[in-house]
Amino acid sequence: MEQKCIFCAIASRQIPANVIYEDEKVLGFLDINPLTEGHTLVIPKHHVENVFDISEEDLKHISAVAQRIADKMREAINAEGVDLFQASGQAADQQVPHFHLHVIPRKTGDQLSLHEWWVSQIKKVEPEKLNELARKLATEEIKEVIKSEEKPKPKERSKEDVYWIKRATQLT
Repeated sequence: MEQKCIFCAIASRQIPANVIYEDEKVLGFLDINPLTEGHTLVIPKHHVENVFDISEEDLKHISAVAQRIADKMREAINAEGVDLFQASGQAADQQVPHFHLHVIPRKTGDQLSLHEWWVSQIKKVEPEKLNELARKLATEEIKEVIKSEEKPKPKERSKEDVYWIKRATQLT
C-alpha cells in the first residue's frame, strides 16, 4: 500500500466504499462524485500509478471487469451505453495517482454531453502533420507484441492419426 493513497486505503478497507465488484486483483466501487448514477471506478488492489506502470495482464483484467460491470449496468439500471475513461499522468489531469478506470453508465438525455465538449476541443491538423505523426507512432514493436499473443492454430491431424484416435476410443 502506498502511503496516503486514497485508493490503496479503499482497497485495504481502511476507508469505506460502496463496493460492487471484488476479486483477488481488483476492486470496483461507486464514485462518490459521480457523473451519472452508477458511475464506478475499477482499480488494481496493489498500488500502481498509471497506464505507463500497470502490467499488461492487470490492464487486461481491469478491462474485462469493466466490461462485466457495463453489462450489469445495462441489466440492473437500464444503461443504454457506457463511457470508459482513464487519465494517466499530471498532464492528463489524473487527480488520484493510482490507476483507475471510470465506468460511466449513460442514458439518452442524461445531460452529460461528452460529444459537445469533444467537438469544442478539436484542433485542425494538416494532412502532412498527420502523416508525420503516423510515421512516428507506427511501430513494429506493437505488431510483435500482438503476434506473440496470438494462439497457434491446432495442428490438423492426419487420416492415420484420426483412425488411431477413433480406434482407441472404441476400445475404452
